[in-house]
Amino acid sequence: MARSSNPLDDVGRRVARNITSRLVTKLVALAFAALVGLLGFKQCGRTVSRESGALSATNVVNLNTASLEELMTLPRINEKLARGIVAGRPYAAVDDLEKVLGIGPKTLEAVRARVTVGAK
Repeated sequence: MARSSNPLDDVGRRVARNITSRLVTKLVALAFAALVGLLGFKQCGRTVSRESGALSATNVVNLNTASLEELMTLPRINEKLARGIVAGRPYAAVDDLEKVLGIGPKTLEAVRARVTVGAK
């Protein structure tokens, strides 16, 4: 196959090859993410589970009695913050969470509706 003498044809081929390569890479990454989700592998230190995710979205978590795993179901709360919450017990009010290093106003507002310090 003879190459074209037009340099723009070569540029077009390179652009098409680059776009195809990027598309294939993104499709492989999406397929891998779907497989990881289906198999329930740990992701960011948490086990991904459809059942626990659905239940935890509606449960209210008691800051004074919850386990690390329960605390980590809260939005914006990772393992390090959950350990800080446990170390800062007991709490008299939800606003006391701001005393935990790493929890500021944004995180407090994100979890406020899902936490309590009283009975569940």
